[in-house]
Amino acid sequence: MGFGIRSFQARLLSLMTAGLVLLQAVTLVAVHLAGQRTLENTVTEELRVGARVLDRILLARGAQLSDTVRVLAADFAFREVVASGDPETITSVLANHGARIDADAVFLMSLDGIVEAETLGGHYVGQPFPVPELLSRAKSESEASGVVSFGDRPHQFVLVPVLAPQPIALVCMGFTIDRDFLVEVGTLTAMDVSIWSRPTTSDAFAMLSTLPREKQNELLGRTRIPSSPEGPVPPTIELGTESFALALRPLETADDSRIEVLLQRSIDEARGPFRRLELQIFALSSGALLGALVAAVFLARSVSRPLHRLADGAGRIERGDYSLAFDIECQDEVGQLAKAFDRMRRGISEREEKIRYQAMHDTLTDLPNRTLFLDRLEHAIKQAQRRGTQVVVVMMDLDRFKEINDTLGHHLGDELLVEVARRLRSMIRESDTVARLGGDEFGILLETSDVPRAREIAQRVGASLETPFALGGITVTVNASMGLSVYPLHATDAVTLMKHADVAMYDAKKTHISVSVYEPRRDEHSLRRLAVLSELRRAVDDDQLQIHYQPKIDIASGRAVQAEALVRWLHPEQGLLRPDEFIPQAESSGKIRMITEWVLRRSIHDCAAWHAAGLDLAVAVNLSALDLYDAQLLSIVDGILNESGLDPTRLVIEVTESAVMKDAVRANGILNELKAQGIVIAIDDFGTGYSSLAHLRRLPVDELKIDKSFVTNLGADDEDVAIVRSTIELGHNLGLSVIAEGVENGETWQILRELRCDMAQGFFIARPEPRARFEQWMRESTWAREPSYRSVPGNVLR
Repeated sequence: MGFGIRSFQARLLSLMTAGLVLLQAVTLVAVHLAGQRTLENTVTEELRVGARVLDRILLARGAQLSDTVRVLAADFAFREVVASGDPETITSVLANHGARIDADAVFLMSLDGIVEAETLGGHYVGQPFPVPELLSRAKSESEASGVVSFGDRPHQFVLVPVLAPQPIALVCMGFTIDRDFLVEVGTLTAMDVSIWSRPTTSDAFAMLSTLPREKQNELLGRTRIPSSPEGPVPPTIELGTESFALALRPLETADDSRIEVLLQRSIDEARGPFRRLELQIFALSSGALLGALVAAVFLARSVSRPLHRLADGAGRIERGDYSLAFDIECQDEVGQLAKAFDRMRRGISEREEKIRYQAMHDTLTDLPNRTLFLDRLEHAIKQAQRRGTQVVVVMMDLDRFKEINDTLGHHLGDELLVEVARRLRSMIRESDTVARLGGDEFGILLETSDVPRAREIAQRVGASLETPFALGGITVTVNASMGLSVYPLHATDAVTLMKHADVAMYDAKKTHISVSVYEPRRDEHSLRRLAVLSELRRAVDDDQLQIHYQPKIDIASGRAVQAEALVRWLHPEQGLLRPDEFIPQAESSGKIRMITEWVLRRSIHDCAAWHAAGLDLAVAVNLSALDLYDAQLLSIVDGILNESGLDPTRLVIEVTESAVMKDAVRANGILNELKAQGIVIAIDDFGTGYSSLAHLRRLPVDELKIDKSFVTNLGADDEDVAIVRSTIELGHNLGLSVIAEGVENGETWQILRELRCDMAQGFFIARPEPRARFEQWMRESTWAREPSYRSVPGNVLR
């Protein structure tokens, strides 16, 4: 009986053992077959996912680049540089911004698609933008991005317009899709990536790959890529000792070029986990099967409950709620996963907070930026509406900051802005706001019902900046111009309030006072100034500019020897405008060159016509301070002289003392080159600047022109007589001719004659007239036809 029991137990054990072995064998076979199918599906799915990851990376990268380029295009300082039209400055700014985000190519194009500046050595300057399809999209959609073949390499280009507020140019940044990018894709997808690119205008192609060099060559040898992309790629390929599953992914390009990505997943590598899984199942299935039912109950209870909590916490993170921690007291993998989730929660929360802070603050000074300032201003206006109080906005701009920045360098300029921000913070209350709005422009928000008090605060802020700044061993003194506007007195919304404060600031800068309160009538001047600025180009193209000539008389002979060319604008609506009504706007907008070139061409050709008609006159042309620093000035003058045939000695270039002293070394070089051509150089408005006699002696000057402020009242002011006498003697001792402008009467003429002044100019002789009337004056006036030794009775010198 015992034997029977034992035999039964043996048979039962054998049966159970056989059943378990059979179950294990069936399980292993099923696992192997399922693993093989799963492997194939997994590899196929990984290739599909890899393609989608590639698309997502390109899309995310394009969006990030687009945001970056839009920020650059909206930057106030950048728009000012673009408006200046200075290629060197624009190229430098493009290179700086490109370097900050590792852009490989940066272009600035005009609205007609011509490259005005770029960071590739100037090879594309003056040429059409190399990707016209993107240019067309940017014009129609206000933005364009895409993958292109550029320079035999695939690039990702982003192109947006520069608005001020209407489009004035287009800026493009390009980033190479290089091996580092492929490595990033490969890291995320756990596969090798190869890319081919072929420009639309060439049969040549370039290949990049994360494969080792020998496998790249073998891949090229065993496939027909890229010669025939329609179905030449087999599903698998043997490279060396490894098998790879392949998927070809053509990229959508913006220039119809051919760029293809080949994703390669190592089958051997993908099969590794399945093989280990089969061995593990074989080793563990016997014991695992016996305890599976019991273990399943406890495992389900121990795992499912914390996993549900993890899922709930992940849902909160997805909805943006980072307040609750993952409080799971497990010491196993689920507990470690919960801790990892909690670290992720804190990291995402901190990064989002940092991003929000950076989006609302200036990175240099750590002050609120324009966005946050505008938000706080809108909030303050709403509070003021409920309380019946006032809100004051102060717009502040540093005087001569560009000059300081250009002289000392951008590094010390940035240090100055940081120190200015520190002083501004120390001058206001915690309830008020100071922000950097861009460049050297700051905004201050004061919540107060006492406007005189606000003005007093603004004056104290300005006074605090008058204390010199110590920067890198250099002491710098700055001043500020501030404009003040008040809610609801001057505006009821934030944008208009800031605009009106800006108008007041411009008025303060123009009138050289520290603080100016907004006045509605100033808007009319601002609108007129903007209208004049926008119509300058049309004025030149439509020949609305005129030149009026005023003669200069040789006092010894009484004959006209020169004619000064004075530009006027015959505006179709505003009538005849004098230079001081449009030249400052032309200088600030960078349009002074076209006016200077127009005046030079017209006056030089007029003078050449006079000489052809037998009229022996020289023509004098005034240059702006900015003209002296224009690299094209010399070639412009030389070209006009050559095309007109005028002797260079018959051209007089007049420059002011202040223009020369802005950059004496550079101005001296330009004047020397003009002098070398035979052109006569005259210093205009002499006596009103700050040049030293030693510096004057080194300048290549032929004539000194005494400012009319010293000449007009010669008959009534002994001090003016002394100044004019000293200036004439100084000029003669230096071998220079001396001209007096502002001669209004015969008494002044006689005094100048007795002081041995060389030439005179003024209303006593003739007013500035258009060419036809000036030529009539030259034909009819005794000043032009015969010698005249005009004098008044007696010696008028006292």
